[in-house]
Amino acid sequence: MKFDDLRGFIKYLEKESELVRIREELSPEYEVPAAMKYMDQKLGSAVMFEHVKGYDIPVIGNLLGSRKRIRMALSAHGDLTAHYLHGTKKPIKAVLVESGPVRDITLTRDPDILRTIPVLVHHERDAGPYFTGAMLIAKDPDTGVRGMGIHRIQVKGKNRLGMLLYSPPLSHFFKRYEERGEAMDIAIVSGMDPVTYFSSVIWAPRGVDKFELAGGLKGEPIRLVKCQSVDLEVPAEAEFVLEGRVLPHVREPEGPFGEETGVYTAYDNPVAEIDVITCRKNPIYHGLMPFTREGCVLIGVSWEAENLKSIKKQFPQVEKAHISPLDFGQLVIQIDKKSEKDPKEVIDYALDLNPYTKSVVIVDMDVDLYDPKEVAWALSNRFQPDKDMVIKKGVAGSVIDPSASENHMTSKIGFDATRPLGQKEKFEKIRIPDGVLTKIEGIMKGYLSETSKR
Repeated sequence: MKFDDLRGFIKYLEKESELVRIREELSPEYEVPAAMKYMDQKLGSAVMFEHVKGYDIPVIGNLLGSRKRIRMALSAHGDLTAHYLHGTKKPIKAVLVESGPVRDITLTRDPDILRTIPVLVHHERDAGPYFTGAMLIAKDPDTGVRGMGIHRIQVKGKNRLGMLLYSPPLSHFFKRYEERGEAMDIAIVSGMDPVTYFSSVIWAPRGVDKFELAGGLKGEPIRLVKCQSVDLEVPAEAEFVLEGRVLPHVREPEGPFGEETGVYTAYDNPVAEIDVITCRKNPIYHGLMPFTREGCVLIGVSWEAENLKSIKKQFPQVEKAHISPLDFGQLVIQIDKKSEKDPKEVIDYALDLNPYTKSVVIVDMDVDLYDPKEVAWALSNRFQPDKDMVIKKGVAGSVIDPSASENHMTSKIGFDATRPLGQKEKFEKIRIPDGVLTKIEGIMKGYLSETSKR
């Protein structure tokens, strides 16, 4: 099933019992985010807040907080990684349309962001409200190619923003604009269809438009409309768009902000000013709660597929890769080991692939790499620290890792949790016969179905 906008996906989630509606009035300052975190931990569902204090705009959260909901969003059947790789292999160009629902309402005179949008304050020491699930769009000043991604954005005043612009391609774009002494036009998009939202965090090679990747995953072009005050295009069915520019050679304190890593970070960062806000009639605000499953899962599905693609080119014996839903810094790799040196060679290669990857665990084919319990079991039973651990120093790390050096260099670790070749019986994992499992699963499903109806 394909979804043209966020609203269609919300209806589908509700139909599939993947959405909980909260009717109690909650404040956008701490209370809505706290409820998002609670629902993520206790139920794992998406959540809609119908009454947000001070606003007549509902807030949706935990949208793609599970692999199941990402499957729904992408209309994926079978292996999710294979579906992703197939879709991104065949990008489809976006189409420009005359108008769309995001142009229903326009605020051009002295726009006030917080009077218009219930931007959330997430954690106790956060410096203020932050856009966390909004897509930032800009163009390469030399080629005009679009670049986009999710960057944290602090609301600092009526129309003033601070933003973390460390990640390419936007960081590279802005550097070149500054060298010319020019402002960088931007559009900030909140409330997209789920495929475009998912695609905003995909790693894309230089010059590749993420709207085209989204089109490939969706199987049809993404519809875009021109912005009113900047030379950019945005999804026609989005809920909110903020148009403005990042000022050259201006830096102000941004943060502290409670990051995906579970710690606060603060920097002197670029500043933007907003001139125009457009939105749909009766808009919905979409927020992402940091340090919950959504961040790990959203990043993990695309990054593990890209990592797998790169690793398999060098090591065909690698079968699968998985970024932990508990920590997007941990990459688990499943390998059909042919040589005792295979795991350490894969570890050495994988630790350099992504600055956010800080640890790599290699497991055998009989270990379910999607199950944290099985990975922990492999580490307990097939790993000896004195001979199976790899430590790599002086590697490029994450800008949001507080333990990294000032220039973001770090050390990383790898664990060979594979059994020695020729010792299968000694390291054999206990299991129930397949035929018995099939029979019992059929019986138990009936009991689970009856229980759910009560």
